[in-house]
Amino acid sequence: MFSSITVGRHFGPYFLVDVLGKGASATVYVGRRSDDVEVAVKVLSTFAMGNAEFRRAVPREFNALEKLDHRGVIRAHKTGTIADVLFIELELVRGPTLDGLLEPGKGLALQRSVDVCAAAADALQHCHEHGVVHRDVKPSNILMRDDSPVLFDFGLAQDAADPDAEPGRLYATPMTASPEQVRAEGPVDGRADVYALGMTLYRLAAGKLPFYGERMDLLRLHVEAEPAAPSTTNKAIPPELDALILRAIEKSPDDRFASAADFGAALRSLDPETLVEKKGRWYRR
Repeated sequence: MFSSITVGRHFGPYFLVDVLGKGASATVYVGRRSDDVEVAVKVLSTFAMGNAEFRRAVPREFNALEKLDHRGVIRAHKTGTIADVLFIELELVRGPTLDGLLEPGKGLALQRSVDVCAAAADALQHCHEHGVVHRDVKPSNILMRDDSPVLFDFGLAQDAADPDAEPGRLYATPMTASPEQVRAEGPVDGRADVYALGMTLYRLAAGKLPFYGERMDLLRLHVEAEPAAPSTTNKAIPPELDALILRAIEKSPDDRFASAADFGAALRSLDPETLVEKKGRWYRR
């Protein structure tokens, strides 16, 4: 195993140029191949390499992504091991995450928020039609390419062709986990992603999420607490947008939009005139 995988050194055929992001289980680098093409290289951490579930997640993520072909979904090129370290080569998307555009307590302009989430809904619909549920939709897992969203980090994705090795476990981030994911009673469908995208839109439009707290408290709130309307935080949000967001984050999947496509269509049906805010507010355009 490599003793040091760092920027400025080679990792197999890749010269590591920069770090794009780092988490507990993996680091994503900008890697320059021998053909001088730059790609993203997701490399499992030493800690994760010692965990069988994390090791299994790498080929599962690649297999799920290999089935997908949509501008709004990150593309995977190949996977394998280099000196016993698992990696995935991904397309390189130059742009910030949606989370990186947000400031504490601030959101985006309403029209931009709606446009971004409608486009993300299209990408999710493509995933769902191919048997893949992302299960971890949130602002930090959405890259912005030329102002268009690109879903990435499918490490927790559910693939209909490859069932979970540990049923009953929470496969989600507590911040946007749907109630059915929290209950962990079995496989979920695309409406779990609709819930998480609704939570993402809530954050973009209102400048904050409806629920905050420690992990267990936050999970309980997703299951039991009724969220306040986003307009209670941002008075510029019209009733029509309030209603769409609240429908997307209903407790029961049956009460949400039936599909990501339906959610996206509903967002696009909003009258743009109702989404125009006064100048000088706190949001970013």
